[in-house]
Amino acid sequence: MENIRKPEEKTSLSIYPIIIILPFLIFYWMIPFVSNLTIGNDYQLYSIQWQMELLFSIRTGSFPIYAPGFAFGHSTSAMTLAQIYHPFTYISSHLPGYWNGKALQLNTLLRLLSLGLAQLALFAFLRKIRLNTLFSFLLSSITVYNLRMLDMFRFGASLETYTGFLFLCTAIGRYFLKPSKLLGPLSIIGATYWLICSGHPVMMYYGLLGIGLYLIVLPFFLSDMIEKKFIFKDALMFWGRTGIYMFLGIMLSSAYILPYYFDFIRWNVSRVSTSYSYSLSLETFYGNISNFFMPLFSDVHNAFGGSYLFLIAALLPVLRFFRVRVPRSVWIVWVATLFVYLYTEGARTPIHRWVWEYLPFASSVRPEGRISIVMPILLMLLLSWIMQANSFTLRLRLLTVTMNSYILLALVSLFLIALYSILSGLIRPELSIFSCKYIRDINLKTIVTVAFIGIISLIVLILYGALPKARHVLGILLCFAILLHIGWMLRYGTFVAKRHDQPSFDQMKSQKRETINITAYPGEGLFSSVVTSQMDHSFVEPFLGKIYTDIVPVSSQDEAHDKMVRHRLPQQIFIENYDPEKARSLTDKALHMDKGTVNLIYSSYNRLKFRVMSEMPVFFGLSYPYTGYWKAWVNGNQVRIYRANGAAQAVEIPKGNGIIEFRYWSPAAFWGIVISSATFVLIGFYFSFISLSGFPRIIVAAFFLSIGVGFVILWNYSLYTGDNLGTQYTWTYSPPESKPNIAYGKRTSNLPVPKGIFYDWYLKGGIYLNHSSRVVDGNKSKGSGFRIPPEDKTDVFIDLDRNVVHLNKKDGSGYKMPPEETPSVTIDLSNRERISSVIIYASASIADDINCNFEALVSDDQKSWKKVASAIPDLKNDRPVKIDFDSPQTARYVRIEVSGSRKVILDEVEVY
Repeated sequence: MENIRKPEEKTSLSIYPIIIILPFLIFYWMIPFVSNLTIGNDYQLYSIQWQMELLFSIRTGSFPIYAPGFAFGHSTSAMTLAQIYHPFTYISSHLPGYWNGKALQLNTLLRLLSLGLAQLALFAFLRKIRLNTLFSFLLSSITVYNLRMLDMFRFGASLETYTGFLFLCTAIGRYFLKPSKLLGPLSIIGATYWLICSGHPVMMYYGLLGIGLYLIVLPFFLSDMIEKKFIFKDALMFWGRTGIYMFLGIMLSSAYILPYYFDFIRWNVSRVSTSYSYSLSLETFYGNISNFFMPLFSDVHNAFGGSYLFLIAALLPVLRFFRVRVPRSVWIVWVATLFVYLYTEGARTPIHRWVWEYLPFASSVRPEGRISIVMPILLMLLLSWIMQANSFTLRLRLLTVTMNSYILLALVSLFLIALYSILSGLIRPELSIFSCKYIRDINLKTIVTVAFIGIISLIVLILYGALPKARHVLGILLCFAILLHIGWMLRYGTFVAKRHDQPSFDQMKSQKRETINITAYPGEGLFSSVVTSQMDHSFVEPFLGKIYTDIVPVSSQDEAHDKMVRHRLPQQIFIENYDPEKARSLTDKALHMDKGTVNLIYSSYNRLKFRVMSEMPVFFGLSYPYTGYWKAWVNGNQVRIYRANGAAQAVEIPKGNGIIEFRYWSPAAFWGIVISSATFVLIGFYFSFISLSGFPRIIVAAFFLSIGVGFVILWNYSLYTGDNLGTQYTWTYSPPESKPNIAYGKRTSNLPVPKGIFYDWYLKGGIYLNHSSRVVDGNKSKGSGFRIPPEDKTDVFIDLDRNVVHLNKKDGSGYKMPPEETPSVTIDLSNRERISSVIIYASASIADDINCNFEALVSDDQKSWKKVASAIPDLKNDRPVKIDFDSPQTARYVRIEVSGSRKVILDEVEVY
């Protein structure tokens, strides 16, 4: 049997356009501007919306480093999926139609093109290691197109992590084969930057781990592939130089890395310092191993399956039973692949726990299956050796057969697939509710069809190796069968949704006039310790800026929380480390104040400017969370910002008219930009000096220096000089009421919350946008309060596409609500109070089915409840409901239960 290795074979130029067009053929069902379908779940919900929000700020002249309203106010480093430092973002935003509702389609177009370019890079690399054209095309195809790629496509930004990972692998491989002075290093630096700034930190982390494994095994493997003697000294030089170039790529990414860590991770309480169980997915052993046999049975978080050729690579040890010599370097790659696979098994093996405990940052990433980003490239290396390994002779009793290694492994694969199918039918093992089969409700006919096409591809591969004279025809059939298998699998391998247009620039501009808050949904886990601590004790101030006349000095945040929960009025502000005598003097002067107004006169993401009129010297409060990164000026003079009410910010203002200005400043963002620019200049200097001489060298070096310095100056200048977004905000002071609302600012709780798989998402991720404390924050405006959770006695699941809870999960995999619990909000008055009435401000969350009934209950211990009154609200007219008790009740806890409709928002509850 002839060897597949044909170093003299020339590559037909026709293969290149085929590779570029291939992603559009495989994703025929979601071609931009043609199909009305796209990937569902996260794809339309996060990355595109975040990207547009930050690009909107840039287009209006201000580079955003703060994200107003995003998860109650974060730096833009939390909006990492926006890819604000990635070239991909700016290419898409400058294409026609981006700001006219076509942002999603243009992003999809570029992502499909990037997949074609990634395969092109892999194809060229495989040709360099002497694999023939057919197998170079097939192996590069299955490495790019698989369920791991598809799940990363679902997150949007993480697809750039995947393509960046593949670009970096090929750049490193080509540099080992031909260590050029210019192109190789620049490719490694650029691909490293592409990978790190892709915008999905978890996948970036796993991608870098994969690059580490790849770097270790590559010199050994490629030395055998190109039949070059392995010299350890040369390998050390290769590792060292590659490490330096990757380090430069990392330094070039400092503008993204530094603020992400210092401005976001340090304040985050959900993604860091979590329990081991939080890092695990719901993948089963059967679902994980199905990646090789029936990928549609695997969990989307752990999926990496694709062509059945992956199974051939996994079966490499079978060759030893037939005395086929396998080079040591190939064994090293196989062991690395096994290590990654065992890691994806999570708690079922000790490997994941060891890495989680001892490797830096590993305890902050989840789930474990995403490390499978490494699997396709390692399997590709194994297959590249298998496909061009020398043929061997198999001697039976009366028969001698000569065959290639891939023929033998394909035959064994067919046997194991049949065995897997039989056992699956008999045992019917458990699948994850996030398996492709469940999320798409795939029928048996489709599953059998996909498997049958994969089996046909293995049979054609066997015939290709056994019938040399028919290889031309069989090669075409093999390509068709494998691509059809992959394409059909990807069609059913993830969530699918109808595509919808994004807002235009004019629509976003109009929205910013109503509120400066970023409307993009933040997702699970993107809230800070500042916010969570505040919600544990109080509420997040709903008014952007307001005047406070009653100053209460406190020594610490804990003291502020303790005093606020015991007694708090809307005009009170609890200021940390403020002079008590001065506080008493200001409070006495403002005791009879009648007038005060606040008007927002300038708004951008990093800067706010208010015109304030106050009859007395008082305090002005800004609702943005206190982090120490804001600076303030009153009438042109910089003033101290105090932490107020536990988490907000406040400045002292004089009597009369005044101008108050707030600016956000991030040292991490500044130094990140400086380091990135300096690295860019250093790279420019280095390459100009090694590739040029004389006057051209000086010109090019000066060019790089001017760009680096100019970018820092332009970035710094743009922070506070952008267009005024014209956000309309006015607040008017009202004198204190004679009978105070004793529910204001008190602790609240609500029942029920969904139990089961989405419990943590709802409680720790989603509920802070819909927290029960909103019913006691003083904001009575329509839709501003707490949304009643879904009806009990039903199955519950979260539709992340629309950010709502649904009640109609078809396959029975939802989670039952406890039947004895009724949707309610409980207010802890801190002390036993004499209560005579309750006023409820409510609105309908949707237009229809708004009939409901409010019931007021009281208790001293939250165990024994007494129903004291009820009322039927008129939600259509948005009128408050006053519930007068038949007789005053003395109690500590007040509960408002909602029966009937569950489509209700409790905007405010007042207790008198």
